[in-house]
Parts: sequence; C-alpha cells; structure tokens
Amino acid sequence: MVGIFGTTISLVGIKGGRATIRVGDQDVSCAEGQSVTTGPLALRCTHVGDAIVEFTASPH
Repeated sequence: MVGIFGTTISLVGIKGGRATIRVGDQDVSCAEGQSVTTGPLALRCTHVGDAIVEFTASPH
C-alpha cells in the first residue's frame, strides 16, 4: 500500500496479464500500457508481471 497525491493505492491481484488496483475505495483494472482514471488520479500501467505491477500516477 502506498499513498500518492493524498490517495491510498494497493494491489488487489494480478490475473491474465491484468492488474487490479484499489485506488481509495474503488477497484480499477489495467493491462500493461493501458491508462485508467479514477477519482483524483490517472494511472498508467507500465509493466504487469506475475507478481509485480509498475505504474505512473498523476493528478487528474
């Protein structure tokens, strides 16, 4: 769990090349190279592996 721009982010799980990430109280799913927006953040999943997710976050 990490805090970014005042929002808590945690990894829920990885399945089929997609990561489910909890952003505040909402779950979002993304594949490598995909961008999603939820609440105050825009996330871009830069790498989704078997046990790791790398992403960038910016304020929305």
